[in-house]
Order: sequence, then C-alpha cells, then structure tokens
Amino acid sequence: MSDALGFWFFTLPNYVLAAAMYTLIGRYLLSFVFKPDSELVIWRTFRQLSDPILGAVRAITPAVVPGGLVMVLAIVWIILLRVVLFFALLKVGVTPQGGA
Repeated sequence: MSDALGFWFFTLPNYVLAAAMYTLIGRYLLSFVFKPDSELVIWRTFRQLSDPILGAVRAITPAVVPGGLVMVLAIVWIILLRVVLFFALLKVGVTPQGGA
C-alpha cells in the first residue's frame, strides 16, 4: 500500500478542510467583484458550496459580528482545525513522515 493511502485518516479530512478553506477564500475574493444577488453561475456555485460552512460559523459567532467578518472567521477556524488535526495525529504518531 502506498504511503498516501496508508494515511487516509489524515489525508482525507485535511483535503476536505483545504477544499472548504479555498472555497471560502474564493467566495471572499469574488465578493469584491460580484453583487450579493448576482445570478452568475460561478457566484451561485461558490455561495451554494460555502453557505453551509458560513451557517455553522454564524451559529457560534456573536450576532454583533458583521457578515463579511464571519467569512474571515470561518477561514481562520478552518485553518485552526487543520493545525489541530495535524498536531493531534502527530501526537498519536499517524501522520506522514517527510524527508528523503
């Protein structure tokens, strides 16, 4: 079995979190270009993919935080989740080892 498949329990969640993070970054950057009610396909796709994540972050974020900042907080939370995942699995000893 290859190393990448041997560490699926690290690679799969990390990949999903990375995809969510980059989707939120893409939506944040596109929000400077498109109006919030735009019907263009790329904007609708990014909104549909990131709305569930933003909904979860809004549920744990105080109501006084503006909507644009909730998106930034969501990106920060995902980065923190990726770091915690890495260090938790590193402590257990099941992360891929680098080096030559």
